[in-house]
Amino acid sequence: MPKVGGRRKKTRTHKEATEEDLDLIGQTPKAFILKRGKVSSTIRQLVDDYRDVMYPFTSMNLQESDKTKMKDYIKAAGYYLVSHMIIMTQTNKNSYIRFIQNPRGPTFTFRVLKYANRNEVLNAQRKFKSFSRVFSPPLLVMNGFQTEFQSDDPKKPTSDHIKLVGNMIQSMFPAINVQNTNPKTQKRVILFSYKNDKIYIRHYYISFNLKGINKKIKKIIKANKLPNLSNYNNFSDFLQNNHQMFASDTEQSDLEELEIENKQHKKQQMSIRLHEVGPRLELKLYKIEEGFMQGNVVYNRVVTKTNKAVEKLRKIKRRKMLLKHKRREEQEQNLQKKTKKQDIEEFDNVNKKVKQQ
Repeated sequence: MPKVGGRRKKTRTHKEATEEDLDLIGQTPKAFILKRGKVSSTIRQLVDDYRDVMYPFTSMNLQESDKTKMKDYIKAAGYYLVSHMIIMTQTNKNSYIRFIQNPRGPTFTFRVLKYANRNEVLNAQRKFKSFSRVFSPPLLVMNGFQTEFQSDDPKKPTSDHIKLVGNMIQSMFPAINVQNTNPKTQKRVILFSYKNDKIYIRHYYISFNLKGINKKIKKIIKANKLPNLSNYNNFSDFLQNNHQMFASDTEQSDLEELEIENKQHKKQQMSIRLHEVGPRLELKLYKIEEGFMQGNVVYNRVVTKTNKAVEKLRKIKRRKMLLKHKRREEQEQNLQKKTKKQDIEEFDNVNKKVKQQ
């Protein structure tokens, strides 16, 4: 802000949003993550941790209350262009998580078999003990959702059901253009893996390290400062002081290696490490519904129905919908009649007053 005449003159430094930017904002998936009913403190912490996973395309400080109805959340989602909802609930026996697409569904209900909060995962590690929020969406990695298999047990989901789950999960995260993205800007990975009728969720932080370099040199490169060499004759003595530790200090990553351009546009060999930061979830598919927490049940693990029973239920629902539509039409017609009567009465009253005068 330059000074003009002893006063600061504010200048607009940011670019105004164009129509293309607004279209992209509307297309990027966003999610409300909330809890319903009475839940334990660990589930509340799990809700906060999952908001960190979906950051930045979620509301971190969503105000929740038992008085707020789902209709209110749906209206707010329509106003803020929120495409999905993730709802966590708890009963006396089990905990559940729902993935819902706004505003008409479908709804995928999962039973939470096991879970660990972010603090529990970080405390179990030796080195990587902290995690700061990163302003970038995570990379989505999916495993086992497109495999074809046959299940003899009618209670278990089929491959078509699992493909639907995979499509739902994929729709909750923004698409990434591989050609235009810089690998160094990607800081997180979320893994959804389906195996043995269970879905495993893991959240990782990505770190890039220079390959084949001593730890002391790496610290110098990161700090951009020379170390204290007062106790050494030269720099080689500083490196060779702990020659026994030299081999162990060298990075030997078992993960992939990449060539990444630095600021001087020079290619460097980088090794990738994944640090699990939590939360950790183990889920089992419980129910699939066509609508928003209602509608035709596509799959249910507990209740199995024949095709005839499903067709009967669909007919009953269609009849109810037709009755609703007829009642609304009748109400609208009654309102129109009432308004006509009121208008006629007002007109007659005005005429009477004019005649009396």
